[in-house]
Amino acid sequence: MAKKLFFTGTGLIFILLTGTFGYWYLTGQKYPLFDCFYLTVITITTIGYSEVIDQGHYPNARILTIFIAFAGIGLLTYFVTSISALVIEGHLKQSYRKRKMENAIRKLENHFIICGIGRHSVHLMEELTQTHRESVFIDINTEIIEKILKKYPDELFIEGDATNDDILLKAGIMEARGLFATTTDDNLNLVVCLSAKRLNPELTIVALCNNHNNLDKLKLAGADKIVSTYYISGMRMASEMFRPTVTEVLDVMLRGKNKFLRIEQVEIHKDYFGKKIHDLRIAEFKNTLLIALRNGDEIQFNPDPEMIINNGDAIIVMTTPQERIKLENLSKS
Repeated sequence: MAKKLFFTGTGLIFILLTGTFGYWYLTGQKYPLFDCFYLTVITITTIGYSEVIDQGHYPNARILTIFIAFAGIGLLTYFVTSISALVIEGHLKQSYRKRKMENAIRKLENHFIICGIGRHSVHLMEELTQTHRESVFIDINTEIIEKILKKYPDELFIEGDATNDDILLKAGIMEARGLFATTTDDNLNLVVCLSAKRLNPELTIVALCNNHNNLDKLKLAGADKIVSTYYISGMRMASEMFRPTVTEVLDVMLRGKNKFLRIEQVEIHKDYFGKKIHDLRIAEFKNTLLIALRNGDEIQFNPDPEMIINNGDAIIVMTTPQERIKLENLSKS
């Protein structure tokens, strides 16, 4: 469509130039160029005012008028129609995409909401995509949304202010499993936490903290976990110095292109309470390694297969996204 508009627009400019200089030349250069241009314009737009230039004594000028009328009117009509169709089509596509997006979000359960797209949340979105976790991102900037959709065309989004309750409700906060407050402004993250926790007190919230002094405020606002960029950076530098092989292993896991191995926490379904760990049949999962069993604040590494599973227990495993989903749905099989 853009190429057609370009060639049509070029054709119109050619007609205007041909008419302007054609009338000027064929009338012996007696009339100003503007009058010649004006006559060309009213001819191709079919306005039909009286002749600005008396063509009775210039038969060749009338032949030029016939040419301009046939060629110019057709080109102008096509050009205007194409632009109108492009504008209407754009509005229709945008409206359709918005309705389709809202319908898809309404069907989500146990998904994750990302509030604010920045340097950190781009990597977060990549991790959610790679580990097959459904998510919805919210941002107020249209350009940022379009840029993200070029990389993640299937990602669900809401355009709006994440501090607004209506926007959070549209993102499915009542059915969501967790929310990430990831804007680059701690004050915005604080308001997002307050709004989200008030709407859904059971929601797990992880907030980004750019200023270490705001940690306590974010906790009071409802953040369950807080990630401080300076703290994480410092710990990473220390790990690179003291335990480089460990960080290398973790990096390989995060950058893996085949299986996307991750260390995951999987909550055990109530159907297995009172049963033994070997009843989970983890050995049947070829790409899964049981690391620990968590009960409350206690973590039992390399747990005995005969250990009894209690209410609220969770297993810590190294696994792939596909096998993690199978483990989460184990009691339904």
